[in-house]
Amino acid sequence: MVTSDYIITTRPEEKFKPVNTRCISIKNVPLTKIVRTGRQEEIIQGVIQNKPEIIVLTSSVGASEFFKYYYKYIENSHIIAIGDKTAEEIKKYTGKVSVPTVRNSYGVITMLENYLNSRIALFRSNESNNIISDWLEENNANFMEYYIYNVVKIVNPGIKDLFLENDCKGILLTSSMEATIFHEVLGSADINKNIYAIGRVTEETLKKYGYYVSFTGNSDFYSIIKYIDNKNCK
Repeated sequence: MVTSDYIITTRPEEKFKPVNTRCISIKNVPLTKIVRTGRQEEIIQGVIQNKPEIIVLTSSVGASEFFKYYYKYIENSHIIAIGDKTAEEIKKYTGKVSVPTVRNSYGVITMLENYLNSRIALFRSNESNNIISDWLEENNANFMEYYIYNVVKIVNPGIKDLFLENDCKGILLTSSMEATIFHEVLGSADINKNIYAIGRVTEETLKKYGYYVSFTGNSDFYSIIKYIDNKNCK
C-alpha cells in the first residue's frame, strides 16, 4: 500500500535496520549514537582479576562488544540476556544463554535472585539505567559493572517539525535517554499523536514528563513496529 503516513523511530543509526511495513512508512531520526570507549585493555584486566561467573548483557550492541573483546577471558560463566534480540546476538557465539520471562531489567532481577552468591558482571553502556545495579547493591551482591560502550546525545531539532506534520501518526521512543531528549526538543507542545515506548522503563520516563503513552512494547523493536503497522491498516 502506498501511503504518505509515517511513524518516527529514534533508534541509533548503528542499530536501525529497514523494516517491511504494509500501511505506514518509517522515518528513523536518531537522537543518540554509539561510541566505543577505547578502554578494552583496562576492562580485560578487570575481567581476568574478578573472574565473573554470571554475565548480564542488556543490549545486542553490548553483546557484540562483549564477544569481540572479553568473552575469551572468561571461563565457565552463565550468560543472561535481557531480551530476544540480545540473545540472538549471543547465540552467534554460544548457546549458553538464558532470557527472563519478562524481557526487561525487572525480569533480569528475578533471574539474578538465584545467583546472589555468585560473582556477577554487568556489561553495559554509560547510559543504561541503574535498575539492576541498584538492586544488586541493595542486596549486597558481589558484582562489577563494565562500561563497554557509550551512548551520546545527538541534537536533532528537526524532529519537532517532523513530529507535528499531519502525515506523522506517532513516534516510537526506543530508550529512556531518547525519551528525555525528545522532551527537551518538543518542549510543551500540544500533543494529539500516538507516543509509543519500547518497554516499561522508557514508558516510565515518558510519563514522568507528562506524556500519555499509547502502547508499551516488550523491548522488541520489530514486534512494536508490526503492532503499529497493523493498527494503521485498519
